[in-house]
Amino acid sequence: MVYTQKIRREILVECAYELVEREGVEALSMRRLAQIVDVRASSLYHHFPEKSALLSAVAEQGLFHLAAALERASTLVSSDPRRQIYAMGMTYREWGLQHSHLYRLLFAGTPPIEDASSASPSATVAPVLAATEVLVGASQATAAAQAIWAFVHGFVMLELTGHMQQCLPVEGFQLGLACFVQGLGR
Repeated sequence: MVYTQKIRREILVECAYELVEREGVEALSMRRLAQIVDVRASSLYHHFPEKSALLSAVAEQGLFHLAAALERASTLVSSDPRRQIYAMGMTYREWGLQHSHLYRLLFAGTPPIEDASSASPSATVAPVLAATEVLVGASQATAAAQAIWAFVHGFVMLELTGHMQQCLPVEGFQLGLACFVQGLGR
């Protein structure tokens, strides 16, 4: 076993993140993480006083990765804010479906994860907010960004919970997102 001082917090978060991504939040326990990194479970408490603190760190990483994916999506398309919003909406859906366990940790729990200090759900909305401001103005940008987020989040959750099995979800999502985006600022 490794001595406590040799365990870096970042390694613990990385291993916990990978476990949650593969198997879900239910698979994560302090004992399981200790087995993965080959230390005593009690040594983890030097870095995280409880499992919820570890989950907050995992959520922070997830939000960071999602925000980075959205930022990339917005910069890969033209400077047209409608195309940027559409690209970010598609990226959000793809990320949520590809990282379903993390997505549920971030957005399906009640109450939301607390203490994710350097990242927050609002960080994921920031690039959408910038694009909506161009279309609807500063006074309505927050409301428009929240409405877009509600649409894409709701659709992703319906897919993740199996409520879209009777239709072609990607086509419905594309149509809904396109209608939503085209209506902004008109």
